[in-house]
Amino acid sequence: MTTSEFPTTVLPGEPTEAAPAPATRMRRMSFGLLLVYVAILAVNSGGNGILLPNIVAGIDEAGKIGNLAIVTTVAFVANIFAQPVAGALSDATRSRFGRRTPWMVGGALLTSGFLVGLPMAQSVLTVALVWLVVQVGVNALQAAATAVVPDRYPAARRGGVSAMIGVGITIGNAVGVAVAGSTATRGALPYVVLAGLVLVIVGAFVVANRAEPSTHLPRERTGAREFLRGFWVSPRRHPDFAWAFFSRFLMVIGFYGAQTYGLYILRDYIGLGDEESNSFAATMGVVLLVGVLVSASVSGWLSDRVGRRKPFIVWSSVVMALALAVPLVVPTTTGILVYAFLLGLGFGTYISIDLALMTEVLPARIGGGSAGRDLAILGLATTVPQALSPSIAAGLVTLTGGYPVLFVSGIVFVMLGAAAIRPVKAVR
Repeated sequence: MTTSEFPTTVLPGEPTEAAPAPATRMRRMSFGLLLVYVAILAVNSGGNGILLPNIVAGIDEAGKIGNLAIVTTVAFVANIFAQPVAGALSDATRSRFGRRTPWMVGGALLTSGFLVGLPMAQSVLTVALVWLVVQVGVNALQAAATAVVPDRYPAARRGGVSAMIGVGITIGNAVGVAVAGSTATRGALPYVVLAGLVLVIVGAFVVANRAEPSTHLPRERTGAREFLRGFWVSPRRHPDFAWAFFSRFLMVIGFYGAQTYGLYILRDYIGLGDEESNSFAATMGVVLLVGVLVSASVSGWLSDRVGRRKPFIVWSSVVMALALAVPLVVPTTTGILVYAFLLGLGFGTYISIDLALMTEVLPARIGGGSAGRDLAILGLATTVPQALSPSIAAGLVTLTGGYPVLFVSGIVFVMLGAAAIRPVKAVR
């Protein structure tokens, strides 16, 4: 044939590799997913928050804001394509290790290998290209890990696993910043530690939570055009999916906008020195983690209990908006710590509910797509704004001449994100 062919699952609704696991296995798997997300977010938070800003500033201090935006914008290419393609291909994978395992392992190897090579980069372009490959690996790993949820959990249990993943995201954010911040001046050490964390955690997860072989699943041959067409989800046919995507996109921009330049904010807005700012960034990460643990520990369980998702999303946006206002009023280290704690409270609620809500609006639930691909497309609502945040923030800071605009714009984005979730009809 003249076109490439890709096998795709033809099971209606949410394709699964096996019946839902027993409660004890689901608890163990939930803890495993928590750790997987710790590893994923440790790489992203440590890289974006500490390692990349330090590398870029070391290459050209005067041009650091614009150069950091260039590096993260190049990685934007990976964030657009890698996750949905990996999600769709994992849906189509037929192996004795299941559909998701090969992509989790491959993503972990790619991430770790190039992460260790990152400090060897000597130019902004080389840094950008190496970080792009790291992001390809991270996105492949995340796409496969996220698809485990609809594969192996019934809908009634997804609030709990969503909360566990939310806790993992926040612990990962704190771990990444803490590791990178405390070892930033010790050569390749932070890169080796983060790379090792990914390999060990993903390896342990796939061994402890073995997937059923997927070789028996039916498939059909699909041309490249049809395969690519599957990445378009019509907002008219699936309005809930579109609103959920838009809401997450706005919430993530609001959350990450100021954090993207957190190290520079500590140095240029709060007035800390280079070494002190690295150390204080680690403290911020811990305070943020405490806030998330306080809220996420009950939000997912409570959401499952009352059978409602949207009120929790609205509440989380209000708390995050209050958090973002604090540094505007109290531009001190104390104000920054209060901001970090309140932001953790709000974001902890959001991430403990968000994935559960997303799995309930997938086109795959009504036979209109595949769960892995649909979740990966929704994943773009996280990875794309994360990648765009530095460019948006750089433009705002350059235009206004200061960092306060990042907190103001963050407030606007999180409140718009809450408004966008209200039209979703399939979820209460």
